[in-house]
Amino acid sequence: MSKVVATYWDNTHVVSIPVQTRLKTVKRSRASATPQWFTFAVIVLMTFIVCITVNFRAYSEMIVEFEQNERLSIEVEQINKQNLIIQEEIHDLKTDSRAIEHEAQKIGLSRRSEKILVSIN
Repeated sequence: MSKVVATYWDNTHVVSIPVQTRLKTVKRSRASATPQWFTFAVIVLMTFIVCITVNFRAYSEMIVEFEQNERLSIEVEQINKQNLIIQEEIHDLKTDSRAIEHEAQKIGLSRRSEKILVSIN
């Protein structure tokens, strides 16, 4: 044992502890403390969890937007088909005399030479 001692002050008197005893106490406290690799592992794990949470939320929002995009694309196709049908009808009404006559008869118009039969009852 070494003759060197560490001196600590107490409120009432001086307490002397041998250096080797003090070093053993310091080694024990370091050994019982949390290892550095564990602290690093916890930090990495928490970072990983935050990244997964952010990415999962973004992925969920992307799926919702993808479904909405599909619905809107289908709706646009249907409207385009209706638009083509209406454009064909407009073209027929402007150029085809039979289509014009048919639409005129629907609203009750007739040619001057035609006779309209009306029931009396």
